[in-house]
Formats: sequence, structure tokens, C-alpha cells
Amino acid sequence: MIQALSEPQSGPHADNLITNEDSFPRVIGELGRVATPDGVYLGVGPDQNFSYIARCAPVRSFVLDYRRRNLRLHLLHKALFMLSETRVDYLTRLTARRPGHLPERPGAAELVEAYANAPFDEDLLERTRVEVFGLIRAYGVLDEAEWDDLARIQARLAGPGMLAKFLAMPIYPTFGEFIQQPDRDGSPAHMLAQDASYQRVRDAQRNDRVIPLVADLAGSGALPRLAAWLGLQGLKVSVVYVSDVEFFLLRAGTLDAYITNLDRLPKHENALIIRTSTREIDHPERVAGDSATTVIRSLPAFIEAARGGRVRTPEDLFTPDA
Repeated sequence: MIQALSEPQSGPHADNLITNEDSFPRVIGELGRVATPDGVYLGVGPDQNFSYIARCAPVRSFVLDYRRRNLRLHLLHKALFMLSETRVDYLTRLTARRPGHLPERPGAAELVEAYANAPFDEDLLERTRVEVFGLIRAYGVLDEAEWDDLARIQARLAGPGMLAKFLAMPIYPTFGEFIQQPDRDGSPAHMLAQDASYQRVRDAQRNDRVIPLVADLAGSGALPRLAAWLGLQGLKVSVVYVSDVEFFLLRAGTLDAYITNLDRLPKHENALIIRTSTREIDHPERVAGDSATTVIRSLPAFIEAARGGRVRTPEDLFTPDA
């Protein structure tokens, strides 16, 4: 499916190996309440997708990015999920650290503290690399030239462990902070904060229901092919998560092509779109202290607003009807 649906990458890779959106956990509770069950999830970017997938429980998920490196990152996560029966197993492999004593069902803060205090184990990183490469190689997706970069991705996540940050920049939250970030109701939100959420994502990964694709949201290749495939399978999209990609599409003048791609997707009448502004804006849905704002909107209503010419600026994306 990766080979059949993906298109050539259309941009240089970056070291965005974890999200920078401190607001993404805030909508997790709302998503669980309003998402149509048994639909298809489409998302972009790195690890925040797993928390969304855990809460809306789709029958299929596709993670899209115009950079092929994001595909390699998600294949790494797939292998780690497949190898790891529990959250502790997953974090042990991901961070190359062995935690001290933990309760049977540790809370988010307990997990983060245990791994923050554990020393980095280079031998464990190498053993995990061998396990991961063995699993991924069997899929036949990666070229020989890509394996060195996969090893770099794994090392860059493992090295800082709980202190890993988007682009390693100090202004962004750490991986450990994300795990502990609650939703707007104060409830655990991150996929690693609760065992049930982790198991839901692990089950999807083990059964090949989370597929990374190389795709430009405004492109003429991957999204039209995916729409046709979903139609043939009788599947409908229930959630589309786009981060702040629409800002760039507006700037590039390709929003209309993106809207056309969204419009051709088979989708539930109550389908949702999740978007984020990664710059601080004065918005009623921004939680005090967050630098970003994440909102959930109606996907059909957004398409209608865009078709009607009511989405022309980044600010228009955060109005009630967009």
C-alpha cells in the first residue's frame, strides 16, 4: 500500500521527530466524544497522531507527509509497537533506558520520572536497532540508502529520552512534558498516559492498520489514489488532522487543490478536521500557558466555507464556520 499510494517526496527532510504542538493533548477528550466511530483517520507529522488514533479508534489510519523521512520515522514506531507488549517495554526500547521500579499500571508522571532518572544504555540501543531493522526489512519498503538515516532517527530519539524536543529547540515542550499534558477537562490525554490507549494503538500497528504515506495534501497523486482506494473498500473518513499545514498551503497558493483533494475523499457527514496554529493567537480555545492552539471543526463545513471563498487568510481557519 505504501508503494502503491505514495508519491515522490516534494521537500527536504527535517528533524521534526516529535511534535512541537503543546496544545494537541487539549482536544483529546472532545475528540473521543464527537468523533464518528469506525471511520478512517488521516493525519500528518510525527507522534501526536498516536494519541489521536487511540482516542477516536478508527478502522484504518494513514499518516501523510511530503517528506519521506516521516515514513521512516513511523516505520520505526511501528516496529517498536510490535515488539513491545506494554508501555514500559515501548519506552525502554524507544529511549534505550531501563527504568527502576514501577507499579503495574504507572501513571504518566511515574513513567516520566522513572525514565528521566534512568541512564542511557548504548548496548540496549544497538540491540533494539537489530530488532527494529529485522522487522522493517521484511516489508521491503526502504531502499538500502535509507537504513543509515533510520538508525540516526532512532538514536536522536533515544539519546535525549524524556528530554527530546522538536528540532532540539529549548522553546518547545519535552517528550516527557507531552506525556503528562492533560486535555481541557484535566484528564490524561497522551497515548502513553494510559495502558488502554497504548494497547489500542499497538493493536492497530500489529494488524497493519496504521500506514504511513509520502503525500502532498495538495498533490495530484497520493490523495486522489487514497480517495479511490477508500471508495473501493467502502470506507469513509471520520477525522482529518492537518496540524498547521493549511498555513503553508495558503502561502503557496495551493489551498484550492487541497480542498479538491478533501472533497473527493469519501467521508462521514459528521467528519471532523483538527488543525493547529503553532503561533500564539488570541483565541477562546487556547489554554493559558500554551503557545499553540488546536481546534476541532466540521470537515464538510470547512470545505463549504472554502468553496464559498470564506477562507483566504490563516485567521479565517480559526473562525467558527471553518
